[in-house]
Amino acid sequence: MISHRLLTQEAIVQLIDQVDKDQHLLFYSYLTQRKEKAQFIGQYADNQLTAVLAYLRELSFPAFSFYRINHQEVFFPELIVFTRSTIKLDKNAICGIILCQRDLQLFQSFGLITGIPRRFFTMKHIDQSKLLESSMTQLVKENEFSKVIAFLQKGEMKFFTRSELERCPFLGIKDGGEFIAIGGFHFYDPQLVELGNIVTRPDHRGNGLAKLVTSELTHIGKQLSSDVYLGVLAENLPAVHIYESLGFQTTAELSIVDFTMSLS
Repeated sequence: MISHRLLTQEAIVQLIDQVDKDQHLLFYSYLTQRKEKAQFIGQYADNQLTAVLAYLRELSFPAFSFYRINHQEVFFPELIVFTRSTIKLDKNAICGIILCQRDLQLFQSFGLITGIPRRFFTMKHIDQSKLLESSMTQLVKENEFSKVIAFLQKGEMKFFTRSELERCPFLGIKDGGEFIAIGGFHFYDPQLVELGNIVTRPDHRGNGLAKLVTSELTHIGKQLSSDVYLGVLAENLPAVHIYESLGFQTTAELSIVDFTMSLS
């Protein structure tokens, strides 16, 4: 018998211990740092949890994360229909999600994917000796938040939220009083540190500024947690090479995709 319901707090806590952060960083973040702004729709087969589709309200688009339990069979159309009804989402709304290859194929098999999936790496820092030392970066002050927001929006940081700037340290490099490079965190606590929002102004790229910002952010993150991550599009080879040179290693190869809940 197949059933669906929102996960209880007890079920969420149990999942936290099961999820491999290296492989499922996005879903883990929904269970932990993002849980207050997320809904977790669980699918059960004979009262055993088989899959979870999590919905996040915080971003400017409908954002989701998907996790299946122990490779069990998923009754996908039923899960989609129940989720769409529960969160009252238009079936033609364009949603975003990050999927492993197997789950990407599941979404594709029901014709939900729109556009071309983009390969995406989860990377974890493993080699402290490769980090740099620099005095060029400075902590962003509260009276500079509006400038930082404008800078990141111009840099098309789709996943940036103001709350990140308010609760996490951000670093900047200036030239003539104006920011030319900025970086910060998506998550910054002992459970999980994830670097993000790293942008260099186009006319200053190629000068190693992003490398300096990333290195200093990693130093800061390591003081809080041994698990320091970041995400990057696989096609962004200059950034991938920078992160590898600083001691980051790819732990998961995924796909960023847009999808709808309009079943074929």
